[in-house]
Amino acid sequence: MSHNTLLLLSAALAVVALIVLIARFKLHPFVVLITVSLALGAAAGMPLGSVVKAFQDGVGGVLGFVAIVVALGTMLGKMMAESGGAARIATTLIALFGEPRVHWAIMVVAFIVGIPVFFQVGFMLLIPLVFTIAGRTGTSLVKIGIPLVAGLSVVHGMMPPHPAAMLAVGAYHADIGRTIAYAIVVGLPTAALAGPVFASWIAPRIALPAENPVAAQFTGGMVPRDMPSFGLTLLTVLLPVILMLCASVADVALDTRSTVRAIFDFIGSPIVALLVALLFSFWALGYRQHFTRDQILKFANDCVGPTATILLVIGAGGGFNRVLLESGVGKAIADVALGSQASPLLLAWVVAALIRVATGSATVAMTTSAGIVAPIAAATPGTSAELLVLATGAGSLVLSHVNDAGFWLIKEFFNMTVPQTLKTWTVAETIIGVAGLCFTLLLSLLVGCAPREQAAQQLSADGWIDVTATLDPAHTPVYAGDAPLKFEFLKDMRKGDKLTLSAYSLGAHSGTHIDAPMHFVVTGVSIDQVPLAPLIGAARVIEIADSIPAIDAAELNRHDWKGAKRLLFRTRSTLRGWMDSATFHRDFAYIAPDAAQLLADAGVVLVGVDYISAEQFGAPAPRTHQILLGRGIPIVEGLDLRPAPAGDYDMIVLPLKVRGHEGAPARAIVRKRA
Repeated sequence: MSHNTLLLLSAALAVVALIVLIARFKLHPFVVLITVSLALGAAAGMPLGSVVKAFQDGVGGVLGFVAIVVALGTMLGKMMAESGGAARIATTLIALFGEPRVHWAIMVVAFIVGIPVFFQVGFMLLIPLVFTIAGRTGTSLVKIGIPLVAGLSVVHGMMPPHPAAMLAVGAYHADIGRTIAYAIVVGLPTAALAGPVFASWIAPRIALPAENPVAAQFTGGMVPRDMPSFGLTLLTVLLPVILMLCASVADVALDTRSTVRAIFDFIGSPIVALLVALLFSFWALGYRQHFTRDQILKFANDCVGPTATILLVIGAGGGFNRVLLESGVGKAIADVALGSQASPLLLAWVVAALIRVATGSATVAMTTSAGIVAPIAAATPGTSAELLVLATGAGSLVLSHVNDAGFWLIKEFFNMTVPQTLKTWTVAETIIGVAGLCFTLLLSLLVGCAPREQAAQQLSADGWIDVTATLDPAHTPVYAGDAPLKFEFLKDMRKGDKLTLSAYSLGAHSGTHIDAPMHFVVTGVSIDQVPLAPLIGAARVIEIADSIPAIDAAELNRHDWKGAKRLLFRTRSTLRGWMDSATFHRDFAYIAPDAAQLLADAGVVLVGVDYISAEQFGAPAPRTHQILLGRGIPIVEGLDLRPAPAGDYDMIVLPLKVRGHEGAPARAIVRKRA
């Protein structure tokens, strides 16, 4: 049995264990995720110390960002509830839609209100309104309530700044602004189908008891008489979305060195955008509504406590993801998927759906599947990261059943039986999942999301430029301490032999070559296991001035590099012709660790340099190699970029397929893109 097969079996058993321990034995998901993560790492052969560290790193990496987003979003939702802002939005839209179309109004309300808050928070904000409207109009609670949960569920699963969606944005390195825009395009028709359309059909078929004790408790209160205005409340809710969209527009329209762009990027970052909206809500929905500072402080304190369990589960899901990745399970699944030529969009949906059905948690499904599919997406040129977020979110919502807390929430509040809840809530969630995928696939036809770059099928020799350094003992530089080049003719027709036959002796890192992860990562793959996807595709050549010795983060950000999946750095080594000189130059330009981290975090799949190392000569630790190779990013070193000025190219670089070694010489060619 192969190692990959064992890893996949271990992962399958881990998922089964999650199901049994959570659903059958009713153990807390946080405890189960820790236990299963540690067991999976040990079963996969990871050093025990590395298993614990991987889990800790995963939890810390997730909560370092998500905890802030959750806290700010929950406080904002609380301000909307206490001020009557949510009720103001609802009553205004109902007046616009009219009572016969009130279920459509509720869907729109839920879609808007659900943007900054958790599903459960949004549900609790709006369920009193649903009970009131159903009672006043005599409309079925199912017809009003299903559009509510459909609108909330769609934005909860697909739209940032919700935590799971934000985690997927980070995993896929998606643009937040575009993700939000696409989520609106896909989410509205999805919510319409699963909400008002489905509810109108199913409501006459569901007979609810005349009395609903839960509804009686919620309809006894009073909506504040002095509610904030509709426009002000809507601005408060949409302010973080507006700021994030502005940042995305600035990234497209303004130069990378623009101060204005830097300001927009700052205020449009999710944490700052939510903070700005929350501070604005303290005035617009707080002081302006005559709440005192003590009351506003109490609102903030009251709403943060209940999020602790949610954060623990999210963090543990992040730890489980990290163990999956570092144990090699993600790589094993990626190998299978790449070999099957599966579309990353479909794969993301299927993996998320399976985990959703297994665990009952949309958050765990989305975060775990994003961690599994992200390496495949990174190695698959042409995949839209933003659409991957939507496909993953859609898959994470299907088939909610008895292992989902949301199932029981809906059952109890709507006073339904289990079969009735399956016919309404479960079907609505499944419609969201399937329709969300279908609309995402349709959108991919417009914005582009090809599962593979197809240009290679129509290649000819026209326009291709060889950027491989010629191997020649008299002209090829050799890194200090590396094996020298030795070329020998065993037979030579020029000397009267019947044939010419020669032998080469050289190091694996001679001339133009590729470093595989195994070079500096103990569990990294060898050169024969590096997939083809990162080695073939669009590449951008970046010109670095002769005076620049180090490509650090500051220098990198002076150039237009974002969005490129493969980056080749044309430095002083090219300008001085050092790849055609046997003298080893120690002052070659190198990639600093902070720049390497930026590249890795941005989803770059290949990095190339024009000298025989990307690391600073004499560096105390090989951090640049460790960062890039640790993310599975192959490094092409020793390119001869003299015939390839700065610009965008198609690239093919193929190493010798040497089994079990850390690197190999390669042939690299590029062609200018139109």
